[in-house]
Amino acid sequence: MKKLLLLAAIPFFSFGKIIPEIATPDSFNEQSFEHQTLHRGNYLADTASCGIVQLKLFYPPEHKGYPPSGPWLCLFPVDVIRDGYGPGRSLSEKIYFDKRTGLWKKRKYNRNREETQQTMKVYGIKSLRELQPLELYNIHSVNGHGFAVVDSNIPLMEKQKGVKKNLAFCLIQNQSYSALCGSGSIIDEENGKEVDFTPFMLKSLETVEIGLEEKIK
Repeated sequence: MKKLLLLAAIPFFSFGKIIPEIATPDSFNEQSFEHQTLHRGNYLADTASCGIVQLKLFYPPEHKGYPPSGPWLCLFPVDVIRDGYGPGRSLSEKIYFDKRTGLWKKRKYNRNREETQQTMKVYGIKSLRELQPLELYNIHSVNGHGFAVVDSNIPLMEKQKGVKKNLAFCLIQNQSYSALCGSGSIIDEENGKEVDFTPFMLKSLETVEIGLEEKIK
């Protein structure tokens, strides 16, 4: 019952919104996007338990494809609210849901000596002070709400593969039936020049619709 009351306390929005607001590049064009329909067996996600998921995937004009990402998954909303983002990722910050304000926030995540040593090993650093603050955004999509985290703390093994920044998100369907989560690299290289997909991906998340029914042909 407590879990149901917690989910009911989350405000619903019928339009896209990002908090805090972001500055979109001059090259951003709302009419330039790839329409994605995600369903069972889709290359980006196996979203069977989410039903049909649709979104507009915006791209930088000089780059037509996103860097490779991990699979997008459907999770239970209560698990997303319980876990947030941070613990288990060797970070010194945690993203959590504030029931009073209905917003996702971040706070310091204290680590014991053993965890600190593991963190430094994972990131190849000599002090936790070398970790960069997480960038947190509250996302309200067409029929979902949740968070997006931009994380510049890249584990040493990923860094050796060229990863420089990751973006992770979880959006909970407004009716609280399911939650769509995903993560992946957000910086790619084109002709020797770095291309940052961050604002394009954040704007894409505003357009997400979760739990659509499959049309009968």
